[in-house]
Amino acid sequence: MDFLILLFLITPQLAYSVCPITNCSNPTSPPVRFPFGLDHQQPENCSFPGFDLYCTAQGLTALSLPQSGEFLVRYISYQTQNIRVYDPKNCLPKRFLDGFDPSGSRFQPELYVNYTFLSCPRNFTDARFAIINCLSNDTRSVMATSIHNFAARMARNSCQVIKTLPVPVSWPQNDEFTSTLSDDIWLSWDVPDCKDCEVGGGSCGFQSNNSQQIGCFFDSTGDMDQTKRTKGLRIFRIIAFTIAIPAILCSVAVGVLLCMLDRRDSIGSRANRVVQHIEMTPASQEGTAGLDQDTIDSYTKVVLGESLRIPGLNDGSCSICLSDFGVKEALRCIPDCQHCFHADCIDEWLRMNGICPLCRKSPAHHIPLENS
Repeated sequence: MDFLILLFLITPQLAYSVCPITNCSNPTSPPVRFPFGLDHQQPENCSFPGFDLYCTAQGLTALSLPQSGEFLVRYISYQTQNIRVYDPKNCLPKRFLDGFDPSGSRFQPELYVNYTFLSCPRNFTDARFAIINCLSNDTRSVMATSIHNFAARMARNSCQVIKTLPVPVSWPQNDEFTSTLSDDIWLSWDVPDCKDCEVGGGSCGFQSNNSQQIGCFFDSTGDMDQTKRTKGLRIFRIIAFTIAIPAILCSVAVGVLLCMLDRRDSIGSRANRVVQHIEMTPASQEGTAGLDQDTIDSYTKVVLGESLRIPGLNDGSCSICLSDFGVKEALRCIPDCQHCFHADCIDEWLRMNGICPLCRKSPAHHIPLENS
């Protein structure tokens, strides 16, 4: 019983796996597989109705449209569901004039554009317009245009209108007056819809020999490779997160530590320069003893903004530590002389020496702000 269940489950896969990919003998022939079938080379259940192809005597792949006859197949795109066909005699414009009609088949053109076919004197068109050579002769040239006004003007200048009809094109060509209409015809199909399956790396087929239900199939090697790729990607992500996140956190921590050390060294260096400046400055006046902290705190203290506009008379640097003022740094200004310094520099200075470092004036002992 278990064997029968297993056989039932794998039947669709086996039914599809016996359908070979084949092609005609010419090296340029495209590979043929579901929904297409190549006559006498694949079982009937390996192609969808209406997708029959065959090989010509020259080994080229051919498609026969019920209303329009035989066309040769240049290329098949299974992912976008397009097939490119061309005329065996290399004169598609004649096929259009004879009445190209894909109705009754599984295929339809991507786009139609109305073209007017004109027959003009040879000497009137030579070297000026694109000529359809396979329809022209020694005295008359045939050309086709999608520009209505141009066709009307040419009809008034010795040209004759042959016919105006919709022509299948892959894209509009309004940037030229005339066209040879020699490009391949792009045909598409909607049923069966296998785009998602093909894009995902699978192939469409009937689910079983006796079913018209379409399934998406992956060969065992493809499944194994896909599993390996998925597993490998998962392992890569785990390793990446395991290594990257600690590395990022470590880098941030190191950056913060270096910043703090740099700041501490800067403050320490500045303090050392302040002490050196104080020690090297002789007391030039009596009564230059340091000020008390309350008096120092009563002097104006500001924080520099983005403009670095300094309220006092300084030139942009602290004359105590000799460092330039920076954004968001705290400055303190002596009210009598309006000289400003780094707050921590001048505070340390005034606690040891009660004169301005620049003008050597002894600042007045202002009443502290909290007592005013």
